[in-house]
Amino acid sequence: MDTVNRSVAVFLDGERLYTDCPEQSGRVGELTLPMLGWDRLEPLEISLPSDYLGKTLTIAQSTGLGEKQIPEMEPTVYPSPVWVSCGYAYESRIIAESFQTAIPAALCFVLGLLLSAAFLWQGFRGRWDVGLLIFTLAAFSLMLARLGSASFLTHYFPFPQTDVNALSRTLCLTALLVFLGERGSGRLRWLLWGAAAVHGVLALPGRASAASVLTSVSEYAGLLGLLAAAVLSLVWRKRGNGFYRLFAPLLLAALGLGAAVCGVRAVADPAWGRELMFHLRTGFQNGLPRFLLWSWSALTMAAGILAAFMDLFRRESQRRTEERLLLQRGELIRENYENLRKHNEEIQTLRHDLRHHVTALQGLCREGDMEEIQRYLESLSQRPELNRISGYTVHPAVDAVLTAMLARGAEAGVCAEAKVDLPPELPIPNSDLCPLLMNLLENALEANEKAPEGAEKWLRVTLHIRKYLYVGVENARFAPVDFDPEEGLYRSTKSGVLHGMGLKSARATARKYHSELVLKAAEDSFSASTALLLPETES
Repeated sequence: MDTVNRSVAVFLDGERLYTDCPEQSGRVGELTLPMLGWDRLEPLEISLPSDYLGKTLTIAQSTGLGEKQIPEMEPTVYPSPVWVSCGYAYESRIIAESFQTAIPAALCFVLGLLLSAAFLWQGFRGRWDVGLLIFTLAAFSLMLARLGSASFLTHYFPFPQTDVNALSRTLCLTALLVFLGERGSGRLRWLLWGAAAVHGVLALPGRASAASVLTSVSEYAGLLGLLAAAVLSLVWRKRGNGFYRLFAPLLLAALGLGAAVCGVRAVADPAWGRELMFHLRTGFQNGLPRFLLWSWSALTMAAGILAAFMDLFRRESQRRTEERLLLQRGELIRENYENLRKHNEEIQTLRHDLRHHVTALQGLCREGDMEEIQRYLESLSQRPELNRISGYTVHPAVDAVLTAMLARGAEAGVCAEAKVDLPPELPIPNSDLCPLLMNLLENALEANEKAPEGAEKWLRVTLHIRKYLYVGVENARFAPVDFDPEEGLYRSTKSGVLHGMGLKSARATARKYHSELVLKAAEDSFSASTALLLPETES
């Protein structure tokens, strides 16, 4: 009992258990209890006997001067607050609340650790995914929100001056909206980032007052941000965004399931349904729609977590598949290079033997056998090895690649221009340089295949060496290019498993030598270039 300055007497079935005035031996209705001369600092605790069940508990207390003793004053009596509690029930409630708090908080903590590990893992592979780091903050904020809502928090920590639960939820929703915007594309993502900024920035000063206008604006901004995220998820899904292909169905399923559960429970328990509508109505009337806001954000958070991990697994599976395909393509390119090298050696051998052919022709001329001379010359002219253009560079491997690829382009009517200034040897292995050059040239030849009738087909290849090795290929473009924003590359329009892997292989080689593959799509041309850092110049 919180009696403060009142004296009390407690009876159980008429038997006195406690009194502040032991000198008064009267029973219930026979007492005249005075006011205490001091204030109790702690509530008065009285233990009931074990056989209390079924008995009547009577509490008598003193009244102040304004309570009935002076008629002209207020005749109202104010009973002291009374709590009846059971130690076992109290302990059971604390244990239950501890588990209800610890399990969700532990799950959020584990999710935060997993997201942090995924962020570092992606970073070690050369791709720092800022979105995962932001989502990690959202998971840890949700953990703090669950801890901040526990009733026993103030037993172990000083009473906070701000609402830890509300601020943590605000931080969680802000990080969630920033993450969803980061996973989107284009200018539409600024809608989510703007809602996140308004919601987060206004939340902190708004907590200084329970009915602050800033708090209302903050919560409505968060609600509009969630609505925008739901609508934009469908837009980005339609545009082929990999993350939103997973997130949009999950979000719709979560919202639909939540609405269905609420509807079924409201039908089964009308009192619960009326209480739900009361919370929603009073929230909007007071300008604080946090009941709907926090429920919606929890469902969006769950859909976002599932979509993030599913997208991560999808990307990892795709990466491993691409690595396997790149290895297969690399083996094919190396095999082609070996064939080119052997073919080039055969050409050099044939050219070396040309003087023998000249000697034979001179002998036939002396004999005057014109028919034999004609047949001999025709047989030589049909040898394609003697008709190929060579001598692009003194570097034998690059020369072999250019000779074969540009000859293939010449057969398709592609006008090629080569500007090559290379030494006979390079510190970059041929097993890296030749596949890179062949991939870029193959991409250029593929683009020229789309030329309409009568259009000029062309490509330009440039290789020179400074402190780095510059490799660039530019070609005519006759069709729109399909850009993949997730990969940062252009997709191949040819069908087949290995098609579309050329630019990925070229980019992997560029990154191996601390560079990037620069792709530019102009109005009527397309170019791919990189500057490979030479190994001996690395610091």
